[in-house]
Amino acid sequence: MFTADRKAWGNDPHFLGWPAHLQRLHAGITEASARLIAGLQVALDEPEGSAQELMGLTGMNRLGHDLVAHAHGHHAFEDSNVLPVFLSRFPSLSVAVDLLENDHEFLGQALDQSAALFGALRGEGTNKIQIGKALEQATVLEKILHRHTYDEEDILIPAVLRAYG
Repeated sequence: MFTADRKAWGNDPHFLGWPAHLQRLHAGITEASARLIAGLQVALDEPEGSAQELMGLTGMNRLGHDLVAHAHGHHAFEDSNVLPVFLSRFPSLSVAVDLLENDHEFLGQALDQSAALFGALRGEGTNKIQIGKALEQATVLEKILHRHTYDEEDILIPAVLRAYG
């Protein structure tokens, strides 16, 4: 693996291309995850059946599904396009890329579980237990996504910067 010195990345002239784009994509996923958790916490605190709770749940349903779809799509693209190119360019990264691919499998399962729980947030008829389960899942998903995106950046970005440096 190449050295991951995050503080130095921004000084590299090649960082503003694909590496910065990857970090922006990851930041969007992280932000959506944080907004989902905050929104579910607010919905959990609202009186059951109130207009605020129903409106909040509708938004959290949509945000949860968008987050799941975006993360699934992002990682599917990496599996089919990005990681094979990295393996051909950097065969020494095969163990690290295998780790990322295994993470993608685990992440895919977590995203599918999340989609089922977020899908239950449909406004009327949604109870506090369902909201609590969705919040718990969103919190677990946030941790998984954060760890994975951080690892992914530490593996892929230094390789790209070294390749063009």
